[in-house]
Amino acid sequence: MKTKYVLTTILMVFALSINLQAQTKKDQSKKTVMFNVSMHCESCQRKIEKNIAYEKGVKDMAVKLGDKTVTIKFDTLKTNESKLIKAFNDLGYEANVVKTETPVGNRK
Repeated sequence: MKTKYVLTTILMVFALSINLQAQTKKDQSKKTVMFNVSMHCESCQRKIEKNIAYEKGVKDMAVKLGDKTVTIKFDTLKTNESKLIKAFNDLGYEANVVKTETPVGNRK
């Protein structure tokens, strides 16, 4: 009976550690980047919000018309800054990276 309890405890600890490692890797694959975009009006803002939000890997975004910036949180395993800039270009806007925030686990 005692052996069964010890084995169950060891298996539970092992399962929890694997789950934590998987979650850490998932969190490390996210990146937040701010783009300066050549938008001019609310129509531009809505067009960007409707289209860029559905790009592969995009998890969250915030569009600020007054600052002409778009901040995007995305999965680096599915997309990157170049692909997102291309998506802006395909919509008819020029975009460039203003600021990049790398998650703590990715910093070297």
